[in-house]
Amino acid sequence: MKPRVLTLALSALPLLCGQAQASNQLSGALLAQTEARQSGMPDIDNSSRSFQLATLHGQLEAPWQQTLRASLGLQHQHDGSTRVQVSELTLERPLAGGFFTAGKKVMSWDVGYAFRPLDVVQQEDRRALNPATLEGIPMLAQEAFDDQHALTMVLSNPGHGKSSQPRDDEALALRLYRQRGERDEYLVLRLSERNGVEAGAAFSQVLNQGLEVHGSFLWQERHDVWRQQRWIAAGRSDKAMAGFTWTTESQFAVIAEVWRDRSAVPLQQRNVFLRAAQNWDSYTVSADVLWQPASRSAISTISTSWKHGPWLLAASVRHYGGMSGTYTRQLAIASIERSF
Repeated sequence: MKPRVLTLALSALPLLCGQAQASNQLSGALLAQTEARQSGMPDIDNSSRSFQLATLHGQLEAPWQQTLRASLGLQHQHDGSTRVQVSELTLERPLAGGFFTAGKKVMSWDVGYAFRPLDVVQQEDRRALNPATLEGIPMLAQEAFDDQHALTMVLSNPGHGKSSQPRDDEALALRLYRQRGERDEYLVLRLSERNGVEAGAAFSQVLNQGLEVHGSFLWQERHDVWRQQRWIAAGRSDKAMAGFTWTTESQFAVIAEVWRDRSAVPLQQRNVFLRAAQNWDSYTVSADVLWQPASRSAISTISTSWKHGPWLLAASVRHYGGMSGTYTRQLAIASIERSF
């Protein structure tokens, strides 16, 4: 089965199976992470911080063919503060030939890796070093699937209107997926007060056993730019991305993407991304670089991880070169995690 189709099938399986396959489940993890940051400015000191995170994921069968799913986190910072994060908390049930979801849920839509124009619901930084669990969006959603199609309708942040941050805006979004042979196709439409109409399309095409190409495009009726510590309304915008993945039988993989983002500041609108990774069963090492030609900035990263049973050890170092290193020159992160 193609990687994209397999991903979709696995994500849709709990919904398609409904009450027949739903069962009570509980899992979790304990994570300790430390971060060291080297400043790029002489008058700003270097810094470090650490935190401990406990996460809990659960699924509970409820009456009348309903399923309750939750992902909770308890994070303790080095300054002694503690924060509780509800990453996901949803109630799901069959409705109108599909499945209805109410609550807070992670919902990602694009086919890209470093840049994802069609993630109009989730809107997360996908290049963060060793990121914690993604935090979902409050929503009402209706999803329906068959062998070759999927339709998703989402009302995100209901009742919020235009919020202080784009991620918290109320919006109505729709995504249509279709499998056509070795190609996956997506259409996306989103309506919001901040951006007006947003429309986009994406595809992923498997060319052979090891090579896949993908691309996506999003048009925005209007957009906001972050200037002087606030969002300022701007005109029309668009985002476009193209890339490929190549994998070998020896578990060596390459990802390459280029993109243009007209909603970003001028010197950061055009980007080139390249990543190579080698996996030896329980051990993985990778290196990537993000190049911005206009600013002559290069952000390079080296990462490694080792997994043994429930244990996962990971470390990453990121170097900011050129204009991108104005405030941060180097960032190093190490973590240890145990699942249960």
